Amino acid sequence: MKIAAIVSLMLCALPAGSMAEKPKVTRTMIAGLMASKPNVTRTMIEAMEKSIDGKLQKLFAPDPAEVLGLTQGAYINGYGAVFMSEVNLALATGISPFHPAVTADEVKRTHDKKVQRIAALRNAIREILVDSAASLDSVPADEQVAVGVSLFYWTWENRQGLPAQIVMHAPKRLLLQAKAGTADKGAIASDEF
Repeated sequence: MKIAAIVSLMLCALPAGSMAEKPKVTRTMIAGLMASKPNVTRTMIEAMEKSIDGKLQKLFAPDPAEVLGLTQGAYINGYGAVFMSEVNLALATGISPFHPAVTADEVKRTHDKKVQRIAALRNAIREILVDSAASLDSVPADEQVAVGVSLFYWTWENRQGLPAQIVMHAPKRLLLQAKAGTADKGAIASDEF
């Protein structure tokens, strides 16, 4: 009886499989999509990540900012290349057993230093974008290159007038023109949150 039930179930499944619709995406369509996809390699993205880390670490020498972690990059097909980093613009002593409280003077000094450095960070991000255009040669000219930098703050810090994140982006074509001097770097879109 069990064998008869199994055979009848298999026979019922046979017509359902043959009635399936023809696939809507053919192998030719997939091949065409793959051919139109830019050949942006992970190696190219990694090189850009390292370049951004190096530039951010050298930004305020001899009293550098602290780059937290490593820059992370990704290529998004149809959008472009996106890079994210996190920076502490001014090193400060946190609360510890040896430093149990932060003084008002430390809060003010840290805030003032970060406010003073924010304009230089904006300029550095803009320069990183312009310099990146040539090294990301597989990114299509009409796609974006974006760099976002999140800013680190201790809970005790005064954040008045300071953004949590700066994001700049532009089409690769505009970045190449800015590098050549035929477009204004001020045309690079900038958002702060």
